[in-house]
Amino acid sequence: LQTARIKMEDDSICFMCARCKQLIKLDPSFDSIDPQTIQELTSSHTSRHIDDDATKTSKDDEPQQLEEQCDHETVANLTEELKKLKTEESDLLSQLSETEKEREEVKKEMGEIRKQQEALDKEEEKQLQEYAELRVQQIELEEEQCSADLQMAHTEHQLNKLKKTNVFNSTFHIWWFFIYNTLKISLTFPGALISPTHRCKDNQQTVARHQGHFGTINGFRLGRLPGANVEWTEINAAWGQVVLLLASLAKKMGLKLKRYKLVPYGNHSYIESVDDKGKELPLYGSGGLRFLWDTKFDQAMVAFLDCLQQFKEAVEGNSGFSLPYRMEKGKIEDTGGSGASYSIKMQFNSEEQWTKALKFMLTNLKWGLAWVSSQFTSS
Repeated sequence: LQTARIKMEDDSICFMCARCKQLIKLDPSFDSIDPQTIQELTSSHTSRHIDDDATKTSKDDEPQQLEEQCDHETVANLTEELKKLKTEESDLLSQLSETEKEREEVKKEMGEIRKQQEALDKEEEKQLQEYAELRVQQIELEEEQCSADLQMAHTEHQLNKLKKTNVFNSTFHIWWFFIYNTLKISLTFPGALISPTHRCKDNQQTVARHQGHFGTINGFRLGRLPGANVEWTEINAAWGQVVLLLASLAKKMGLKLKRYKLVPYGNHSYIESVDDKGKELPLYGSGGLRFLWDTKFDQAMVAFLDCLQQFKEAVEGNSGFSLPYRMEKGKIEDTGGSGASYSIKMQFNSEEQWTKALKFMLTNLKWGLAWVSSQFTSS
């Protein structure tokens, strides 16, 4: 039995079992031990000394043993706790290692993502640049398309304009020319001419009255007056245009003239006789006394009036259309006016009457031009 002495608060001494840690109560009779008992207990000095030493030794070893016992338990507990901590440390280190691996993987993935991001940025920049270039090309193509559309619209407008344009009206312009002292006035023929198809309610054709001293074709005056000295070069050029116009109208209609053939040759145009081979009738002159007594120029004008009469008959055949002035044997009648007839010859004729006959001839020619143009446009 191992015990430990414990000093209480009241200075009394108690004992405690070293194994079970329970207090040991002493019997109260120990407080009243008689001397004899004490003598017996302490009779042998040596044994008592030994016992005291043994007791002392035992008493000295009790705390040490208790401490050793406590230390063993503590060490065991601490060792167990240390094992747990080491196990926990190992687990944490393992987790840390896994975390580091994951961190490295994430870092690697981040690097790949950065590379992909850089590649995407470069690709985006490249696509933006390509988009900008394509946008510029689109704008240029739109401008080219707009320009092409405008050109197409202009071309179509010009084409429609050309389709509506009549070659005869565009090529041959017949005007009226006034002379008042030194003042010259030019009037366009269409403004003074009633439409060739215009008729009154009683189906009688309306005859237009034309005012003006000269008839002109393409700016060339045809005729002469005492107060207006027209050069023969201008008259010859006018006759050249007249011959070209009638020849073109006859060709357009498919009309083959009898007895004569028109030969347009500028200011030296002439008419060939079909019956008399090689005979040329000049529609040009030079003036002078010798020219006035030469009848070929008058014959040429009469022949031209005969060709115009054939054209008139062909036009009036089935159309119900008629020219405003009647023509017969080198003369033109002022139909609807004074009724007088004017010779187209120069010999034995005044310049005023000759010029008026030429003006009526141009009027008939212009009406024929208008009719052929209407037929050509409708076809």
